[in-house]
Amino acid sequence: MDSQKIDMLVHTAQRIMTDSKDPIHDIAHVRRVVGYAQELGEAMQLGEDQQRALILAAWWHDAGRTITKRPSMIVMPFFDDIISALMLWRETIRCRLFGKVVGMATRMIFCKSLGTGKILSKVLMRKQNRIMIDLLKDADTLDMLSIERSRQLYLLVDSSWIYSYGYKMVIWWTLSSNHLTVKTHAAKKRLLQLLELFVAWIKKQQVFNWHVTTFGRSWTTEQINKGERLLQSLTQSFAHSISLT
Repeated sequence: MDSQKIDMLVHTAQRIMTDSKDPIHDIAHVRRVVGYAQELGEAMQLGEDQQRALILAAWWHDAGRTITKRPSMIVMPFFDDIISALMLWRETIRCRLFGKVVGMATRMIFCKSLGTGKILSKVLMRKQNRIMIDLLKDADTLDMLSIERSRQLYLLVDSSWIYSYGYKMVIWWTLSSNHLTVKTHAAKKRLLQLLELFVAWIKKQQVFNWHVTTFGRSWTTEQINKGERLLQSLTQSFAHSISLT
């Protein structure tokens, strides 16, 4: 019975995210995050309940962004996780589903929130379960390097200056070392693979030419150089951290 109700919660999240007006945080993004969460959870050999909670949290982690047709890139990151957790909590009450899995999933999203997440992690999550917060954050971070996600924005750039600005912001954010960080070893390995593919994608002749035409050769070359430096830096950093374990 609980499995059926958890499946209902997943279907509800899918329905909600299908209506998302945010081209960066839509159902496709959530599906990719769920895939990364599944992959990372298996690599970390989570218990069955932990894995189910992680996947459920991944499905719901951006539900809060659907409450407005124009989610702010500046304001929403401070509130979307809290709103998403409350939406999941409300839905679990409606379904009359209580227990370890939905409880962990809801708390995980609360603890992922920007600003208050660290405090909430100590209050709401047991020490042995805090790794799940890192896994959820890592899965979300990995999708920053999704070529599909960038291509989706890439196709919208010509339609509005807002999308043009948003695309440049996403690329800058993605290739900034202080933003592109993950905590788990499984995610670090995957991050290097995705970053290498991402840089190679921008360097493809057709994609490179489009960036030069749209944003200028100087900016485009700078982003490629940033990506290559970041790849080298992260490779060395991750290799060092692994050697210490």
